[in-house]
Amino acid sequence: MSTTRIVSITLNDFKNVKKGSITMPRYIKGGENNRDILGIYGQNGSGKTAIIDALFILQRIMSGFPLPERSRNYINIESSSFSLSLTLDISPVFYTYSVTISKDNGKAYISKETLAMKEKGKRETILASYSSEDRKISPSATLKKICAGDKEKELDLLVSSRLMEKNNESFLFGNDTAFSLLSSSDYEELKKALADIKDYADSNLIVLSAKESGLSSDYHMMLTYQKKENGEIKKGTMSIDLNKPALLSKDERRTLERIIAEMNRVLSAVVPHLILSVYDAGKELTEEGERAYRIELVSLKNGKAIPLRYESEGIIKIISLVNLLLFVYNNPSVCLVIDEFDASIFEYLLGEIVLIFSKNALGQLIFTSHNLRILEMIDKDNIIFSTTNAENRYIRMTGSRTANLRDRYISSILLGGSKENMYEETDTYEIGKALKDAWVKYDEEEETDTLHS
Repeated sequence: MSTTRIVSITLNDFKNVKKGSITMPRYIKGGENNRDILGIYGQNGSGKTAIIDALFILQRIMSGFPLPERSRNYINIESSSFSLSLTLDISPVFYTYSVTISKDNGKAYISKETLAMKEKGKRETILASYSSEDRKISPSATLKKICAGDKEKELDLLVSSRLMEKNNESFLFGNDTAFSLLSSSDYEELKKALADIKDYADSNLIVLSAKESGLSSDYHMMLTYQKKENGEIKKGTMSIDLNKPALLSKDERRTLERIIAEMNRVLSAVVPHLILSVYDAGKELTEEGERAYRIELVSLKNGKAIPLRYESEGIIKIISLVNLLLFVYNNPSVCLVIDEFDASIFEYLLGEIVLIFSKNALGQLIFTSHNLRILEMIDKDNIIFSTTNAENRYIRMTGSRTANLRDRYISSILLGGSKENMYEETDTYEIGKALKDAWVKYDEEEETDTLHS
């Protein structure tokens, strides 16, 4: 498979973003030496996480999974639908996948999707477009190339479109019948595009919410890894319960030991003297009569074992991310997307990690953060700022590369001067007054409740 990289993503009417677009650093300069590390900064509630959520939805759709139920909550309150557009560089061709999500009776569904291609020096060509309104593939030339006049194939496509609607899947990527018909046709450009994009989304595009990049509320640690299946690289996930010894099959235990061996090569360099290990807590039979292994993850520091559940959230987050960072650093087709990358990580260490990746990583890293140290470490083209303008939600700083980006950002917040307002003003006096007034009101309500009881 060719190297695949994200070029840009565009959001329309998605959450609080009326219009917003980001382009990866390599593609705004056109320089092959640029590392595609992109940090997204901005005020709380200004649209940073919208990028993460949009990429999550695209990843699920292009992997062939049903549209996530929560998608209906992402439609802007002033709109009846949202649209997302993702451009990928699968050299030497740029592919753009666009999808519109609409809502009917409280349920979100895919109302339109389009796949286009553009070669350097040529005009963009639409490979396939599908609308759920009339259940038709366009342009007409595409349908002819797919079916070659075979009425049975046309009927199969119609049936698969109904299945797609029932399962809430993408017509181009989701339904097995449609995907197999499209990818087995004589339309070579479409076959290659669908296969490459689906493989990329399924194996190399990894999107982590704030919960998935550390501990969940029920104290489970999610490990995402890559594995080989039938000679192909696939993405896998494993959830480890840190509250008690976990029960794993023989294959799961072998996979976990392999993951940990890979992680330990990096872990002690990131957190000195730290090694992760698997503690054997015995064997037992499952309800199916198969042998299972009870294991517990422990950290080893200077030879002393500590159950991982007693480590800090920062250590657990670093452990859960190390394996993925390893892939991004060494694989040009991997894109890791992390919400709140800075949460629970010491800011100096965070800055060093991002600096190393901005200089040497082969893959792509997209993250949101509030920690401003990173602004002192990497080039201004590697940072996107969210604005208060819903019609132009994301911008880059202009001006000198040598000026301290952190200072310029704070100056823009305090004094303005950027092409868009980056901060919706807050008043410290008003915040203090609101806190005091709320407490007085609370006291009055407590007093009233006491009198009436």
